[in-house]
Amino acid sequence: MDDHILFHATDAIIGLDLRGSITYSNTSAEHLLGLSSRELLDRDHRTLLADDPNHTYEMIRESLMFGEHIDPIRREVLTKGGKAPQSVLVQYSPMKSDKGKFMGISAIMRKLTQSEKVANKAQALLETAPDAMVIVNQQGQIVLVNAQTEAQFGYTKEELLGKELEILVPDDIVYQHRHQRERYVSEPVPRNMSEDMELKGQRKDGSTFPVEVSLSPLKTENGLFISAAIRNISDRKKEEHKFRRLLDSAPDAIVIVGKEGLIQIVNAQVEKIFGYNKEDLIGKKVEELIPERYKNKHPGHRNSFAHNPKVRPMGAGLELSGLRKNGEEFPVEISLSPMETKDGILIIAAIRDITDRKSAQKELERKYKELEEKNKELEQFAYVASHDLQEPLQTVISLTEFLAESYGGMLDTNGAKSMEYVLASTKRMRQLIKGLLDYSQIGRQAVLAAVDCNTLLMEIKEDLSTVITNTKASIKVEKLPIVQGYETALRQLFQNLLTNAIKFTKANCQPVVSVFCKEEGENWLFGVKDNGIGIDKKYVDRIFIIFQRLHLREQYEGTGIGLAHCRKIVALHHGKIWVESEINKGSTFYFTIPK
Repeated sequence: MDDHILFHATDAIIGLDLRGSITYSNTSAEHLLGLSSRELLDRDHRTLLADDPNHTYEMIRESLMFGEHIDPIRREVLTKGGKAPQSVLVQYSPMKSDKGKFMGISAIMRKLTQSEKVANKAQALLETAPDAMVIVNQQGQIVLVNAQTEAQFGYTKEELLGKELEILVPDDIVYQHRHQRERYVSEPVPRNMSEDMELKGQRKDGSTFPVEVSLSPLKTENGLFISAAIRNISDRKKEEHKFRRLLDSAPDAIVIVGKEGLIQIVNAQVEKIFGYNKEDLIGKKVEELIPERYKNKHPGHRNSFAHNPKVRPMGAGLELSGLRKNGEEFPVEISLSPMETKDGILIIAAIRDITDRKSAQKELERKYKELEEKNKELEQFAYVASHDLQEPLQTVISLTEFLAESYGGMLDTNGAKSMEYVLASTKRMRQLIKGLLDYSQIGRQAVLAAVDCNTLLMEIKEDLSTVITNTKASIKVEKLPIVQGYETALRQLFQNLLTNAIKFTKANCQPVVSVFCKEEGENWLFGVKDNGIGIDKKYVDRIFIIFQRLHLREQYEGTGIGLAHCRKIVALHHGKIWVESEINKGSTFYFTIPK
């Protein structure tokens, strides 16, 4: 009876001795291999295999003799007709005598069906996939899972096989998901992973995590199967959350715009500045934030930028306006940056509300205008005062000189000395008034022109030739540039600096003065260096104030207005002037003239 069952079994069964030669075959083995039992008997079974690696049988025999269990092995067997090898699963088992003696090995071979082949191939692919892979049948039962599924969901394969797919779905949406699955089975189409759908998976412990899912229908002779690739996007969601927190902490309103100008992401500052909720803007045209009069033209500008995207920084000289939800317009600055994504170019717009700055700018302009008017009034006053004072002062000087000449001999010693004081004071007053008049006229009706500083210094040296000769001063002038400036004012500037350099010389010391210039960014930096008495650091700012003096008139002559002239002339040229000095080592006066 046992032999009858073995002989007529649907699986191919062959018996092998310890060398691997065939000692028995049943009818199914003859049909599978296309050989009779007589042709099979004593034949080395390895000649029937298309894929037998070296020593495979030896390893199988050794394992079985040590009492180890061997799982079914997929093999490719050859047939007599020379057809393509037949895929089979082979279960090797030990054959023992009644007394337990190891007699040989049985090999039970079962043909692989198409679905089993598909399953085996799918399983091999599934195990190498980076995502959790789950294959379900038409009824939604899980028939295959990979190792990633076990790792992500916390189940073993045995716990999942045969279960409905909803075991991996959060409890609160199981009913809804089942209906969605049934609808998908009725019209199965491939569905790629999408970031637009908020999906979650549920682990064995009940915890949930965000996922993306792609679906692929698989039609076989045994029916429809559906492959689901499930990707855990927890890390990406954390990064997105971090990205959104960074966006929300930005001081400017950030709007990210996608295809056709639709808003995809906005930050908290957008809500604050424009008065909308985020939900009101997502999916809307960016033109929602633009004043009505610009809406028709803006799509063209947007498309132009999308076709030739490049970073546009804030403050690009454009007068731009935003539109709040309540219809109020306000001034803005906008920077644009393109960002490449798999869905195409996104445009990141950083929008800054400059209402306060514009208000401050208008106030500053108003104050500047007021100050300009005041300065004009003061200059006019200085001009009128100094001009009108000259005539009576000249009368006083003339009368004093007449009295001194006509009646000087009639005065006693005190009277003569008083007359000298009057003459000296009135002459000094005339110098001060002239200096004040000159100061008020700096920049009046001046014409900007190209000034060759080399020629200018040669002429100044000629004008000062008597002083230079008397003091034995050495004036060294390096090559100087041609600048755009006011020639008369620049002449006065250089002359004042050279005169001071020669005048404030140490006793018994020959003055040495050098004039030089170098490029410094957008400016020419001039310097006038001397070897004079120097200036105490605490006075370096005071010396540029009008009528300020650091020395007695008996020591050094002057009105204390020359350096004030210099500062005003440099300011007229939109530059700055300063001094670096050490007591008894000399001074260097620096000033800049924009190129």
